[in-house]
Amino acid sequence: MTKATQLADQLTEKTVLGEWFQPMDRALDKVRFQDKKFTSLPMRAFTLFGCLRQVQSIPSVREMIQSLFHINEHAIQPPISRSTLCDAYASNCRRDILIEAVNQLIKQAQGRLPDKLAGVEGLGERAVIATDATYQAESCHYYPVSPSQGGVDNKKGHQHLTHFDMRTGIPLMSLIETESMAEIRLLREGGRRGESDCMGIKAAIHVADRAFIDAAYWDKKKSKLNSTLITCMKSNLNYALNKQRSLHQMDCNQGVVSDYVITLDSSNKPWRLIKFIAPDAEEYLYLSNDFDLEPGVIAFLYHRRWDLEKYFDNFKHDMANAKAWGKAREAIEQQNFLAIATYILMRLFIEKKSNELGMTQGDTTQQKKHLSKQENYVAHNIGIAYHAFYTSLSKVTRQMWRFLKNCFLKKSALPLYKRQFKPLVERYL
Repeated sequence: MTKATQLADQLTEKTVLGEWFQPMDRALDKVRFQDKKFTSLPMRAFTLFGCLRQVQSIPSVREMIQSLFHINEHAIQPPISRSTLCDAYASNCRRDILIEAVNQLIKQAQGRLPDKLAGVEGLGERAVIATDATYQAESCHYYPVSPSQGGVDNKKGHQHLTHFDMRTGIPLMSLIETESMAEIRLLREGGRRGESDCMGIKAAIHVADRAFIDAAYWDKKKSKLNSTLITCMKSNLNYALNKQRSLHQMDCNQGVVSDYVITLDSSNKPWRLIKFIAPDAEEYLYLSNDFDLEPGVIAFLYHRRWDLEKYFDNFKHDMANAKAWGKAREAIEQQNFLAIATYILMRLFIEKKSNELGMTQGDTTQQKKHLSKQENYVAHNIGIAYHAFYTSLSKVTRQMWRFLKNCFLKKSALPLYKRQFKPLVERYL
């Protein structure tokens, strides 16, 4: 048994971290690989240490090894060397195994987490996927050269183009690109691994900002897969009004002023232009090629796209992803998938513990603000019904990250969760 395996067993033996990591253990069990290829750092230990690094938000490999060394007070040497961990991050084989395991973890989460869009008119069983990009600073070991300097590196950093399941509130996939490339081009062409599987889902509703407007691309997706787009209108997009659609008197259509069929100069297919006025009198224009959804549902889904931004907030500020862990593409990709795994594990853990403790709200942010919206709507008919009652956000609050950071080595027991987990959530709410 390697030192890394011994430490991994110590970290997970009846501990909070062990219970938190259980879904990933099950996911790894469903992936076929030969662990004997990884003699000094088995795959389970590698994944566990990577997720723990995300939880502890440790920026450097050296600091990570020191933190693992200090866990065992009787250890004479660190459980792994710096070169072993760096080589593991740069491994193609480990990356492929990790991606398969994360896909298995996603399936678990989609089967266990509640549907945040249940009851929204007209959605049925259709997948609702938000897409956006965030940028990550280069590793300190790499000196980028941008196109203006004669190179190909993106001056913003590494682009992470992420697909996010708006029903369960979890990331599904990220395309990584280190070269300077427009976000819509990366979406169309895919990364080195090809187009994301999320873009091949039939009848999906894709929600993206105006940077992803490419009418011809989305026309093809609708013709081939019946997948549609919801986005925000560009001010410089040329179009002609055709006819106005009638508005149904439904709660979901509150705030909708008009719903027009339009013709875009860049498309030979019909599109919709929806005008929506929020309670604060702010005016919004939404563009979509979906003719089945009510206009208010289109406006609402675009509003809920902010769940993905909340994930990006966790990704950069609560986990260890403000800067890349290495300069190799494989290291950047593995860091990204370890972040996805860590976030999903946290969501599953919070859901499980909230149910065990009888907490109906779970880890919900801004609850007082939403309660105020509901009271105003019921008492005075002020606001938008959907905004008032479909309130469950996906962000993991900082209190939950702190709980795991401080308690991951403690024995997993119900009194601990009653004493420390439950008050953190309730007092925050």
